Amino acid sequence: MSVLDTLQADMKTAMKAGDAKRLSAIRMLISAVRYVTIDKPDMTDADMLDVLRREAKKRRESVQAYTDAGRTEQAEAEQFELALIESYLPAQMDERVVRTKVQEVLGATHYDNFGLAMQAVMKELKGKADGGLVSRIVKELYT
Repeated sequence: MSVLDTLQADMKTAMKAGDAKRLSAIRMLISAVRYVTIDKPDMTDADMLDVLRREAKKRRESVQAYTDAGRTEQAEAEQFELALIESYLPAQMDERVVRTKVQEVLGATHYDNFGLAMQAVMKELKGKADGGLVSRIVKELYT
């Protein structure tokens, strides 16, 4: 079952349950996936997961912005959507595992600059670990 099929099945479940908040968030995700299919009609599940990762990143940034501004109600709404999006994404590696993988990649080869080091590490960890976490660890180990 593809990611889009799963979203559509969950949308029907939310409709039947009368869960308006969940229904709205799932509709937003389906819309985001379908919007990308306009430019790329032959999307794979990996492409759909990339769309969901981008949506999750937007929600993380919004939660932080609303929290900083003292707008707790909006932050909670964004946090709900973030939790829903993350339920469709594969589990992310924890910091300890990411640190080990980064050390393996950086230990094998010397890189001339931070960008090349990040590129090599992200080739191994894309979709498996948060980019911000990877960046922080690479900075610690690279400098």
